[in-house]
Amino acid sequence: MKERTENILKKLVNINTTNPPGNEMDVINTILGFFPEDIAYEIVDHGDNRGSLIIEIKGEDEEKIGFIGHLDTVPVPDESNWDYPPFDGVIKDGYMYGRGTADMKGGVTAMILTALYFVENNITPPHTLKFVFTADEESGGIGIQTLRDKGLLKDISKVFIPEPTDEQIGICEKGAFWLNINVKGRASHGSRPDLGINAIEKLYEYICRLKATMDLEKEHYLLKKSSFAITLISGGVKTNIIPEDAKASVDIRTIPGIDHDEILKNAYEISKIIEEENPGISIEILVENNRPPLTIDEGNGFIKEIIETYERLSYPVKFKGLNFYTDASQLIPFHNIPFVILGPGEENMCHQKNERTSIESITRMAKLYISYIINY
Repeated sequence: MKERTENILKKLVNINTTNPPGNEMDVINTILGFFPEDIAYEIVDHGDNRGSLIIEIKGEDEEKIGFIGHLDTVPVPDESNWDYPPFDGVIKDGYMYGRGTADMKGGVTAMILTALYFVENNITPPHTLKFVFTADEESGGIGIQTLRDKGLLKDISKVFIPEPTDEQIGICEKGAFWLNINVKGRASHGSRPDLGINAIEKLYEYICRLKATMDLEKEHYLLKKSSFAITLISGGVKTNIIPEDAKASVDIRTIPGIDHDEILKNAYEISKIIEEENPGISIEILVENNRPPLTIDEGNGFIKEIIETYERLSYPVKFKGLNFYTDASQLIPFHNIPFVILGPGEENMCHQKNERTSIESITRMAKLYISYIINY
């Protein structure tokens, strides 16, 4: 299986699917090339050479187990600093190097190997299998949202998300709530700040007030604390001019139990208060990204089946919480089904220079998926 794993992953890495622009349709055609022509599949075209793919393998009954993996990757801003070209798929000491090897073309390779096992060995799985390859997970989530809204995922009863989890059982992930804040004040000469409304100062005041409404000390046993970070900021035109405009973006990462609707409610209320306190000022709040935190109980039947599969294969059982969001955040809140985030590769390799993943890790996870399918 090692040689085949290397071959599949290398072909995926060779295709540049950095987002933007994505170009996921190129890798979809490559994935279909691994399968016989009569495989049951559906492509959803998102336009501009972007697409998502579903491959379905009929089982003995109608229950459907889903595997969802994304095809896009983050960009490579520092290509000249990589030890190996990021789209060559160079193998060294059991690792393949390249953009997307960990996040998450390694997981996609494990999905493909799992599907091919049943197709090529002419094995009818106990349950129908649905392998879902999505576009745009690294940005707005066009792929998973479109498939969900078209009703193409509503028949899945359990779902694997093969993101890199260090081969540990991911039972929770942090939410992501990104806000863009635009403040418009009134300009004046720097010597007469009393005649203006300093947009930068009011922006800072607004962010401090919003941050103060959140419980950032509460801890989750796997995910630790929520976080609140100012990640973009701009404003002003010259040292001696009181700034009229200021903009900022905040990246809020939330643990289970934190309600994004409550954060947004507070955001609007604080903007109204500051506007009332400072006649002439306006504050605009825009939601850039809203992915709620997710969790599943360790005692859930699906998770117990995963644990039994680990024990059957003599894999060490360890639970994990993911600090990053996955496609599950755009599916589970709408289709409340058991999920697990579980895949090959190291979490700390995501989005990194010299990204890499272990070939052996991919084969181990494929064996795990196959074992689970056969036994449950």
